[in-house]
Amino acid sequence: MGSWLGARFSEVILRGTDTPTEEKLRSDIVQLMLENSILREEAVKAERYRTLLGITRTDNGEAIPANVLYRSEGLVTGTIVIDQGSSDGIIENSACISSEGLVGIVCSVGEATSEILPIINPSVNVSCVTWPSGAYGILQSTSDGSLSLVHVDLTSEVETGDQVITSRYGGIYPDGLLVGRVSGISSGEQGLALKLSVIPDVDFQNTGEVLILPPEDFNESDTQ
Repeated sequence: MGSWLGARFSEVILRGTDTPTEEKLRSDIVQLMLENSILREEAVKAERYRTLLGITRTDNGEAIPANVLYRSEGLVTGTIVIDQGSSDGIIENSACISSEGLVGIVCSVGEATSEILPIINPSVNVSCVTWPSGAYGILQSTSDGSLSLVHVDLTSEVETGDQVITSRYGGIYPDGLLVGRVSGISSGEQGLALKLSVIPDVDFQNTGEVLILPPEDFNESDTQ
């Protein structure tokens, strides 16, 4: 049935005709197809934002959507620049997330733009917990952008594939944001703790749309 309809549309759109009525009909169909394409694109974008908003709920302020403008100085040691700033309600130390999980933290705010330090930047530390194993640790990055969860209790029964999410002890980051998954388990320094290799769920190179979440202790009166 679909093939038959496609063939009929092709005949109407592609065949030559000298009839003004058929020419008008063909033009209207092409216009409707273009509008349909735009609507589908907007529906996909709306679904992405619904996914973003579904990651977490904030009781202390509204999440602010933003677009990534560019990345400065390199993916690991640089920052991610977004198109929202203080005039849009962005404040420093806000968490930045994408539909895939935690991106980083707002480190600098201008009037119209802000900078995000991604979690793969060595200067960023995040308190995390594994799920379902429940092992706590500190997420750190090396100079090449590799992530590890360190200071994990030796008795923890962690398995590769466990999710790594932000914990309630983080202070800045909301509880329960997805960071990545455990890809390897080894002994930490002097064998006193476990060190977990972590693969981030976020594609930092290609992330284009994000949400900014105010800090847990943020009060709107602070910006007034």
